[in-house]
Amino acid sequence: MKLLPSGVRRRVQRCKKSSIAMSLATAALVTAFSGCAETPRTATNFCRVLAERIDDITTPPTSNAEVQELIGHYDRLVEVAPIEVEDDLAAIRNLFVLASDVDVNDPASVQAVADAAYGAERAAEDAGIYVGATCGVDLSSGFAVQAPATTP
Repeated sequence: MKLLPSGVRRRVQRCKKSSIAMSLATAALVTAFSGCAETPRTATNFCRVLAERIDDITTPPTSNAEVQELIGHYDRLVEVAPIEVEDDLAAIRNLFVLASDVDVNDPASVQAVADAAYGAERAAEDAGIYVGATCGVDLSSGFAVQAPATTP
């Protein structure tokens, strides 16, 4: 570097500093954007998340706080659910949200929850079939299910 004139040397040093700063900025952006990456919506990831939460999902809630926790579990499942089961899980979650806001002294509010429960029945069946076939778990009980043995 001593062979270069002093003006050229200063420009080279500034370029090196600028290059280092650029590298640091790029690394920071990559780190920031990787934190924003969407959760994988694979069956494997879904089954893993379900396994972590199945005991809480299959335990009937006995308080408003437990209902809110249940809604949180379904929020997470909807977030990671493959497209095939996402809408079904969202319908179940939405039913719990509606039920958590019911006014038991208002017949119209109670009827709205009953109507939503009938509407979510098919979604619950479909979600149960998907979870049983994909994760090997009975969504209503949390028990492992086994495929029937085939006869030769």
